[in-house]
Amino acid sequence: MDPEEFAAQDALVELEELRAQLAERDEALAGAREAHARAIARLREALAAAEPALDPALLTGETVEELEASYAAAKEVLARIREAVRREAAAAIPAGTALRQPGQSAMSAIEKIRAGLARR
Repeated sequence: MDPEEFAAQDALVELEELRAQLAERDEALAGAREAHARAIARLREALAAAEPALDPALLTGETVEELEASYAAAKEVLARIREAVRREAAAAIPAGTALRQPGQSAMSAIEKIRAGLARR
């Protein structure tokens, strides 16, 4: 074999070694991506469990930063909703008995009956 054939043969061997290394790295990258996806899913589940009132569909993102940002935004919306509900509940008229005429609470039962009959 002449020197060019040796060089070509060496280049082919090196090319095959590089292809094998690339395949190994591709495999490692795929594994890392799967692990990352599982970690993001676990984080999403943990955040949803930490605030059960949040709709899990509001927790979006493919990275930790995106997921944390969507969680913070969803919690902010939930806080505003809770505050609005609290204000509405405070403004509502409480259920109870009908309004009484002034002075009736101090009257005895017989006096109330007499007053009622007298109005007829």
